[in-house]
Amino acid sequence: MRKMKFILFFVAFLVAALSASAQISHGGEPLFNFSGEKVTINQVAMPFVDNDFYLQQDIAMTKGAGPMRVGVLQKTEINVLQQAKIVKDSRGTHFLLEVQSENATFVSLKFSSFKLPDGAELFFYDRSGDFVLGSFNASDVKEDGSFFTQSIPGDAVIIEYNVPQNQEPGELVINEVCHGYKELFSTVEGKGPHGSAEGSCHINVACPEGDDWRDQIRSVVALEIMDQSYAYMCSGALVNNTNLDRTPYVLSAFHCQELDFPPVSQIITYFLYETSSCTSTSGFSNKSVTGATILAKNSYNGGSDFMLLRLNSNIPNNYRPYYAGWDRSASGSNTVGCCVHHPGGDYKKISIPSAVNRISGQYSKFFNVYWFTGANNKGVTEEGSSGSPLFNADRRIIGQLFAGGSSCADMASSDLYGRFYYSWTGAGSNASSLQSWLDPTGSGVTTLDGLDYKDNDGIEGPRTVEPKNLTVYPNPSNGMVHFDVSAIGDANYKVFDMNGRCVKEGRTILTTTEQAVNLGSLPKGVYTMYLYTSNQSYVANVIIVK
Repeated sequence: MRKMKFILFFVAFLVAALSASAQISHGGEPLFNFSGEKVTINQVAMPFVDNDFYLQQDIAMTKGAGPMRVGVLQKTEINVLQQAKIVKDSRGTHFLLEVQSENATFVSLKFSSFKLPDGAELFFYDRSGDFVLGSFNASDVKEDGSFFTQSIPGDAVIIEYNVPQNQEPGELVINEVCHGYKELFSTVEGKGPHGSAEGSCHINVACPEGDDWRDQIRSVVALEIMDQSYAYMCSGALVNNTNLDRTPYVLSAFHCQELDFPPVSQIITYFLYETSSCTSTSGFSNKSVTGATILAKNSYNGGSDFMLLRLNSNIPNNYRPYYAGWDRSASGSNTVGCCVHHPGGDYKKISIPSAVNRISGQYSKFFNVYWFTGANNKGVTEEGSSGSPLFNADRRIIGQLFAGGSSCADMASSDLYGRFYYSWTGAGSNASSLQSWLDPTGSGVTTLDGLDYKDNDGIEGPRTVEPKNLTVYPNPSNGMVHFDVSAIGDANYKVFDMNGRCVKEGRTILTTTEQAVNLGSLPKGVYTMYLYTSNQSYVANVIIVK
């Protein structure tokens, strides 16, 4: 086998604006961060991590061993309720705790126990107060009872947990702290604040080269992948399926999960990271969804190096997601389109190939992609672009980036993209192919166009048909509302008062034996509840009595 350089995805974590929390949350502001109520809080210091040790290990690593490592996971047992500073006032009980990891460039937290009562709110922020996540509540817990945050810049995270009066505080136990050792948040002059491309030939997606690809650009995402010991970065793209139901499938590369200490323990997906203009050195922040399941994958060893994820949460409409189309045909699909990617963790770039060729022999399951050179430059890839989608001229995905040698210093080198055609059937099983997931209707189509987050009539999200009436019981209710629907799995709900204000929202898991939501935190009154499944919405009037 000839020596190759894998293209790895080096992207920094989100630096959010003060007014916008990136991780899916429920809004609001911390009480002690912005109101001027500064208090001395308790601190938990994690064991020292030698950043230089891991940086030197990275230098010595053979390229192509897997995705780019960016953080070290430390096991711990931090009981927030027992170790926090406690402040009591007329609003309730407030728990304040700082988790510090010396010299970390970013920190994220994983909770093994996450039990919040109705009305409780949880926030996370850095020492400056400029980066805020939250609020989070009882609806945000994962199926296994855990919860984890996206990465927060700096070497400390402040936890603010506010519990209303006369409520038991629940449980909050941290069992894992991610210590970032790569300088992902530093600002490099002329580069994005989340990272820096090595080369200077890359083209921002806001430039005219991206004008024909605005929808496809919105489909590209970044992936933070963790195993039992480390955090890594890779990339992918949202893809459409023949149900046209906006199931949050993400296509990426097999080697992104081929880690030193499997299995993958958690995945965070980041959206919208691009400059505000063609020449700008500042831009939009990412937004994130926590949790994903690997549905199918097939190795580069005899396969096409693909991985298909399903995000564990639906994607909010303010993320403006686009579900890219695809072409699985054996011929006629390799017309020149574009590649969208994040070289070196810099802002999102677009690269236009000069040629996309089918090849034979050892790499027959890959496209060989060539780039323009010299003054004709239209972008290339480099470390940081792995898993990025290759679109053909019809704006459909035909592959994902596997390996190659191109860079701004070597525009003449080509890159390999795993062919969608071979990923479709993979190794023949549902767990090694795309077919059953992206063609659940059994249509047999060879091409599928993309799908926006809203329909042409302006109705947003998966609600493509009129809501069905939902029978709830008991009604009136003291707060625990039961119902029966045919859907099984994740569902979102929103509750509106008589003035049309959304007063409660969350996520529930529909099973054959449990279909209910707890609205007990709402005052008595008449409400309208909407329930959203993957392909249907429901509506009911609910009367709450105390």
